[in-house]
Amino acid sequence: VDIVEDIMIGRGMSSFEPIMPNTFTPGRLTVQEEFTRKAKDLMIGLGYQEMMYNYLGSARDFIEKMNLTHEGFIQIENPMSENYEYVRASITPSLLQSESVSSNAVYPHRIFEIGKVAFLDSQTNSGTATRNYLGFLLADSHAGFNQLNSHASALMYYLDRDFRLVEEGDPRFIEGRCAAIVTGDVKVGVFGEVNPQVLENWGIQMPCAMGEIDLDLLLGQ
Repeated sequence: VDIVEDIMIGRGMSSFEPIMPNTFTPGRLTVQEEFTRKAKDLMIGLGYQEMMYNYLGSARDFIEKMNLTHEGFIQIENPMSENYEYVRASITPSLLQSESVSSNAVYPHRIFEIGKVAFLDSQTNSGTATRNYLGFLLADSHAGFNQLNSHASALMYYLDRDFRLVEEGDPRFIEGRCAAIVTGDVKVGVFGEVNPQVLENWGIQMPCAMGEIDLDLLLGQ
């Protein structure tokens, strides 16, 4: 494409005869976009504030502070700095980063983002997978599993998706206070109370509950 563009510029755009398109292609939102917009509206209705974050970050933020291993993460070769060394495989570190600098804001804090994540996947031709995720966080003195469960239940109800909760072991969350969201036989998300060690890693004093949902997987259920 770049070569064709250079030839066109070199020849001169005025030398090409204008041709009217002979096909009619009206623009419309994709099914995926309509679904994510509906999820976004529901989260705002639940009292959450939308955030927007970078897709690249450091191993310190994406992995070490989250009590995770490097397995599954996409690493950038020759990054301009260590702050842009990894592609995010989850939205939760970004949410915690916002919370770590928001202690002066009036509680409760409810924030979310709908955006893309990417991770290694041997089942694809490229060896990676890119998905649309919903990440959400609640910070308050009474923030806990039950409160976040009610929000997740409302979201799934209005998205017209049946689901069940299955006990989940995840180092980001407190053991026994974390659950996977399962539709059919497919795990589409996880939520729970944030592990105190993770909160300490981020310098957060207030209890937090957070979760994330794979919207692409959920759409297919």
